[in-house]
This record gives sequence, C-alpha cells and structure tokens, in this order.
Amino acid sequence: MRIFLLSAFLIISIAAAAQSKKKPAHYRVIKTILTDVNGDSKTDTIVISSSLKTEMFFNRISVSLAGFKKQTFRAKDSWTVVDKEFLDSNKNSVNTELLFFKKTQKHAVILLFGELDGAGYRGEFSIINIENDTAKMVFDHYNDNVFVEGPEKLIDLEKNGRLCFIYRQIGELFRQEKSGDIGTYHPYYVYPVLNKCALDSTLTKEYNNKFYVFAGFNYSEKIEILYPYNKKRKPRIWKE
Repeated sequence: MRIFLLSAFLIISIAAAAQSKKKPAHYRVIKTILTDVNGDSKTDTIVISSSLKTEMFFNRISVSLAGFKKQTFRAKDSWTVVDKEFLDSNKNSVNTELLFFKKTQKHAVILLFGELDGAGYRGEFSIINIENDTAKMVFDHYNDNVFVEGPEKLIDLEKNGRLCFIYRQIGELFRQEKSGDIGTYHPYYVYPVLNKCALDSTLTKEYNNKFYVFAGFNYSEKIEILYPYNKKRKPRIWKE
C-alpha cells in the first residue's frame, strides 16, 4: 500500500511539474519585408513578430538571406516604431516605420528602436549588422550605462562603405543670451557598425570638433554651451 501511495504521489508530482512549465510564447507576424539585403540580386526576407499584447510593440525579428539559414533575434524588453525625428532626417530603404534599414556595398544595417519615455529614457536600442551573408546583433543596450536618447544618423562617415551610427543624449537649455541659448554639454557619439560595435573615440572627437564642440566624452551640466540662434554658426563653450 505504501509503495502504491508513493507511486501515485510521484505521478501527481510529475504531472503538476509538467503543467507548471511555461507554454512556448505565441508570436504573431506584424510585418514581412521583402528586399535584397546582401546585394546578391536575390530577394531576402525580414519578419517582424511579437508575443506582446500591446500594439506597435514587438520583441522578435528574423532575417532570412536567400540560400542561407534563418537567423532570429529577440528583444530583452521590446522594440517599437522608429523615432519620427530620425525618419525625418534619414531616408529609410524599406517601407516600414518599425525598423530602419540601410545598406552599402560592404554591409547592411538594421536599427531597432525601444520606446522613449517622457523623461527622455529609452529602454532598449539595438543594431543588427549583416555582412558576409551573416546577420549579427552587434549593439543591444538595455538598462545599462549606454543611453541612446537621441539617435542622429546612420551614415558612411569615412566614405569607405562602412556605416557609422551617431547618437547623443538629450540636453537641456538653461537661459537665453543675445546671441543664443545656453544649455548643457551633450556630445555626439560615433559607433562604426562592425561585428563588435563600440565607441570610436577618434571619430567621436573629430565629429564633435567639426559639427559641435569637443569638451570630453561625458554629458555635463557644468560645461555651459552657447547654441547660436544663427544655425549657420557652430555651438561653442560659454563657460566651463
């Protein structure tokens, strides 16, 4: 009798454990994009899908290059539509607002935007690099010290076929002067999109010297910058 009870208990425990396992997430397809990703004149497929209930948010993307195995990437949290300001100043190569796509003869790049809240904090920002017929998540920041608040550009900065991602943090304005507004120092950051996507300090410094002002790599409220009303003039240090 004791053996029977133990066996029954074991069967019930196994059944309960099986039921307690999470069911596989159900993903629904939100958008399918057909385009030549890797420049071989063949149609490739990008599929955006989601297991989330909130509309316009998604957490999975797959890249299928013709003749190669499908590669799938998942968000740590979620992605959503591309910032309107970014689309206004950067031409998207595919007909969707859910991602930004651009390619050169050397590689193709997908930008995925997390939600930007009212305080200027973006939960997640990701970059997929597609090169040598392989897709790789090379930049994926969520709840860390890399804050992609204001994406600016995805451009071939060095004219070598290699795209660079440029962003900055959102700054503040303190007061007005006769020639312009006084605000925080918030430099641009330049990340060449490679299989290991990291800040390029030399390009960052050069870009800021050319288009902004360079006073270090860190955001600062102590370094006051004059932002001229005349947009043809560069910002400059007002007070350190």
